[in-house]
Amino acid sequence: MLSIIEFVLAAWLFALGGVIGSFLNVVVYRLPRGMSLSQPGSHCPNCKHPIRWYDNVPILGWFALRGRCRDCGLRISPRYPAVEAVTAALFLWLGLAEFFSGGANLPRSAPMVQTAEEAMPSVNESAALLCYHLLLVATLLTGALIDADRQPVPWSLGAPAILIGGLAPAVWRGLHPVPALPGLAGWPGGLADSALGLASGLVIAAAFRPALRPSHRGGMAVGLACTGTILGWQAAVVLALVTLALHLIGSGVARLARRPAPWPPSVWLAGLAPAWIGTWRFWTDLWQRWV
Repeated sequence: MLSIIEFVLAAWLFALGGVIGSFLNVVVYRLPRGMSLSQPGSHCPNCKHPIRWYDNVPILGWFALRGRCRDCGLRISPRYPAVEAVTAALFLWLGLAEFFSGGANLPRSAPMVQTAEEAMPSVNESAALLCYHLLLVATLLTGALIDADRQPVPWSLGAPAILIGGLAPAVWRGLHPVPALPGLAGWPGGLADSALGLASGLVIAAAFRPALRPSHRGGMAVGLACTGTILGWQAAVVLALVTLALHLIGSGVARLARRPAPWPPSVWLAGLAPAWIGTWRFWTDLWQRWV
């Protein structure tokens, strides 16, 4: 059971996710088209009337308007509140799995969590890790939506995740619970973890190119580069293999059923990454038992 304070924090995290999801809707539409993300403000594409602040409340605003513009009556796609709701749910899921659990999802090899009985990480450490992983999840979700719209996924989308994800571990290596080079300590080890993760993501994306449609290659390259940088090369390898397997199975089933091709592989990656983060310790424990 969550305490009152934890419940309020969980509600705030859900609301924050909805706000971020609203912004992601803007990024998904404007970034591939080279438009400004800040100007003009949110407006109806038909009548150009600015959307009122009280109509722009994430999730609830769409239902209050009954899915139509207040001024001209143009239908508003239900995807907008859906993206906001999914983002809010992902923020809440990772908050519960990582922040409120005190890092119980982290591998036992993590410097913050040596054993289940030992001291839990500080609030600042848990918050830093949560923000670090939420950056990745938001980036992957945005890339998946752009890819699903059959738009090119620009490298500018992944730049913040790669830059922050690459440099932040130099300040605190605990952001990488499973180091790439355990024998290398301090900031050089943190940078090495990020560099090897980034390189592995790019190499895997290049290796998968022949198995993917040309329109899907950019989304996977950006997604795997960000995943490797933030989660490490081990996670990049596992998530890439599972993503490719699910995509090939889905494509095969669609071909046999004579139906349109399923969603791009970047959608699978965007769903698998938060699932991996939330169950990280389970998979590392399972691997250690096997080896």
